[in-house]
Amino acid sequence: MSNFLSKENFEKMGEYIYRKSGIYLEYDKHFDKISKYIDERSSKLGFDNFRKYFFKLRFEDKDSSEFQELMNAVTVNETYFFREKNQFEVLVDHVLHEIDKTKRAGEPIRILSAPCSTGEEPYSIILHIIEEGEIVEKRDIEVIGIDIDSTVIEKAKKSEYSQRSIHAIPKNILSQWFEKKKFSYKLSEDLIGTVDFQVANIFDKSEMRKLGKFDVIFSRNMLIYFDDASRKEVAMNFYDMLNPNGFILLGHAEYMSRIVSVFKAKKVGDTLIYQK
Repeated sequence: MSNFLSKENFEKMGEYIYRKSGIYLEYDKHFDKISKYIDERSSKLGFDNFRKYFFKLRFEDKDSSEFQELMNAVTVNETYFFREKNQFEVLVDHVLHEIDKTKRAGEPIRILSAPCSTGEEPYSIILHIIEEGEIVEKRDIEVIGIDIDSTVIEKAKKSEYSQRSIHAIPKNILSQWFEKKKFSYKLSEDLIGTVDFQVANIFDKSEMRKLGKFDVIFSRNMLIYFDDASRKEVAMNFYDMLNPNGFILLGHAEYMSRIVSVFKAKKVGDTLIYQK
């Protein structure tokens, strides 16, 4: 049982997190996790009640470091290389070629992975682009990976992965681009640095503007954690971040047409993608 977190306090915390991040916390699903975190964090900070912790979070967290710690505890990061592989295949076989036809010579193709977690998704993008070979010979490819969780961004930069993370990578690609360690797989030095990893909150419009415009956005299995209003806000943020005729790819259980009507849905084989 939590020392500090009553149901009333949980609602206060949930409202604050929602306003800052768009993440909606359900009492039955999240109470135990949040209460344990607040107990442990308050003890570490020397606080003896919820009010003191909440005051620090709201009024003394000038650099947002305390909120970042909280977000690192709240967010779930479950991913592996080549997850939903058909989307990467559609990217290199269809989407990038469409973009290439419309861009001026010398312009890079910019791809955003949001959220990127520990890097499996953006590096899967890189590996598929390298394997396809044609587009990367014609144009520079810029891949940006963002996540609200600073811990996973640091892991992504280190680019060392467990057996579970790499289990879906074909053996020939694994042997070419990873070094087997005792208990892990280290990404080749040739690929480390090909993704620009950054901590960013998709609800912070100034942070999003600094990232610039993109031709492709991967945002898979994130919108399911938001309520309708937050989904719409994120979708419109992504719309503004895309170049004309740019594409967005969502998780298999997410449907942009149920959120906003500004994107054109396109079916490529069995894969649904959306275009600005």
